[in-house]
Amino acid sequence: MSESKLSKRSEYRAYDLTAAALGLFLLIALLLTARYSVGVPDEAFYYTVPHRILLGERLIADEWSLSQFVYLFNLLPSLLFIRITGGTAGIVLFMRCLFAGIDAAFYCWMYVKLRRFRAWGIAAAFLFCAVIQQTLLAVAYFTAAPMAMIAVCLILCVDETEKSAARLTLTGVLLACGILAEPFLIVLYLLWFALTAIRLIQSKRGRPFLEGFGFALERRVFVWTTVGAAAAFFAFMAFLLLTGAFGRLTEALPYLFSGAEYNSGNLIDLEKLLGAVQLYGAVFVAGQAVCVGAAAFARFRRSGDTRMRRAILLCALALYAGSCVYAAVTTFSGGDMMRRATLMQYNNFTLLLFSPVLWLLAREKRPRFFAVWLAGMGFSVLVDLSSTVALGSGGGLVRVACVLQLSVLLPELHDAPAKGKRGAKQKKSGFFKAALAVCMAAAALWNLSYLWCSTVYKPVEKLFLREKGALGYTITEGPFKGLKTTDAIGGVYTDTLRDLDTVVSAAGNAPVAVLDLAPYTYLYMGLPYGSYSAWYEYDEPARLAAYWRLRPAQRPAVIYIPFYDKNFFTPYPDTVPQEKLNGILRYVDGEVTAGKAGYIVYVRGFTAEAER
Repeated sequence: MSESKLSKRSEYRAYDLTAAALGLFLLIALLLTARYSVGVPDEAFYYTVPHRILLGERLIADEWSLSQFVYLFNLLPSLLFIRITGGTAGIVLFMRCLFAGIDAAFYCWMYVKLRRFRAWGIAAAFLFCAVIQQTLLAVAYFTAAPMAMIAVCLILCVDETEKSAARLTLTGVLLACGILAEPFLIVLYLLWFALTAIRLIQSKRGRPFLEGFGFALERRVFVWTTVGAAAAFFAFMAFLLLTGAFGRLTEALPYLFSGAEYNSGNLIDLEKLLGAVQLYGAVFVAGQAVCVGAAAFARFRRSGDTRMRRAILLCALALYAGSCVYAAVTTFSGGDMMRRATLMQYNNFTLLLFSPVLWLLAREKRPRFFAVWLAGMGFSVLVDLSSTVALGSGGGLVRVACVLQLSVLLPELHDAPAKGKRGAKQKKSGFFKAALAVCMAAAALWNLSYLWCSTVYKPVEKLFLREKGALGYTITEGPFKGLKTTDAIGGVYTDTLRDLDTVVSAAGNAPVAVLDLAPYTYLYMGLPYGSYSAWYEYDEPARLAAYWRLRPAQRPAVIYIPFYDKNFFTPYPDTVPQEKLNGILRYVDGEVTAGKAGYIVYVRGFTAEAER
């Protein structure tokens, strides 16, 4: 073996060991902290859809929630866990550990695909997988969809190896999984179709179109990828048809696309967007917008002034890092819960403003990297159509694209011409390297702090509730078995389970409804769901009554109304439980008793208003 080959092999070995160490760190960090915090109600909901199917109920027909399809990915693990353990006790902890393993494995796969970028590949893979969970270790729309999309982008746009028909077909299956997890991503597929069609037409006319995208826009690639996506789609449709998911669909459709969690087509939630601007600092956000304009000016001016491009990049990086530091300081030092929640949902907000600067400043354009960035930007906007997380999820793809583009841009800017000598020999700029390192370290530190926040510094008990004590209460039963929380929350959880024991005893095998966003209650009881979803907002009794009219078999024998808030197990104001009770008694005739943590309504029948 030649000396050059040995040197290259030794160099890659160092990167491989570094990547392995970071992957092991990620896995250990997630596993060691997986048992801390009971989480927000979203987490238990991810397992209620598979649980409902295992009880013999149906998607769509019985489950009226827009995000239900992604939770099919949890069906097989849920089935195996329930079959092995005989119930759902401890299922949340099991799923967290499972996701930690999936995340670490996906990091390894990403690194293999990006290995030729050396340290930049390690950074891209780690910064994607370390932040993807967004405080919850679970397969959900904000984890499954970005993972599927970045996999498709890396295979089609970044990987330079030859693709076989079988590999492209498998890529199409991944694409279908991404769209299943986040249905509005179909728009990105249609955009890809349009660009491929235009390129084909233009090539027949002898006019080059988007040549730099190369392989990704070839007809063969699109066809075989579509074959894989279509195969997955038809298999999914067959499953829905065979299970009767479309029963009485026409009548249910208006209710399926309604409710408190449905965003009626607003691409951007302006109120929350303004909140994000305030959270990250209006000065920093405005400064980044100015940097985008300056980069555009430098790009279209085509002066080739390296020093100007350096200055713009450093300003943009400094503002990006400053906005992250500002958000961290204002969030962790005080403020209300909604501001902290906004930080979690918009954790990549200023990244979306910083990223265009890189593309505008680079002389060498990498259209394949741009395709990854475009997918991330599109994702960030489209996700808001079916979620309250508007500009968060797609940031993972944007971050990968930014890291890859930096690997191209920085070598261009390392050397600057000697002052006053345009054609003179290049000289190194120590100040540029030092300033760049400081800014990038600050930005990286912010993203790594998000990993810390989502593991050690759990957002529910500590960040949101400001609990000063340790999470010293270990839950010993129910879906949260094995998790650690505060004594107060542990007491509420235990009291709720005692009430649910009474509900189960009274219901027999009949359906049960819980009038609050407390999905773990359904996992604990293991009875048919007497509601259109475990994701239920208490101010929607009319929608629930409509569900009972269309699904008489789901009418509950017992209804449970918690005294405690859906998110943090804190007491509602005294008037709220009574309002919930009064609202449902318009449609239900029953006997009401007060349990330890909620009202129990034993249903005798349904009122005339419920039958209308």
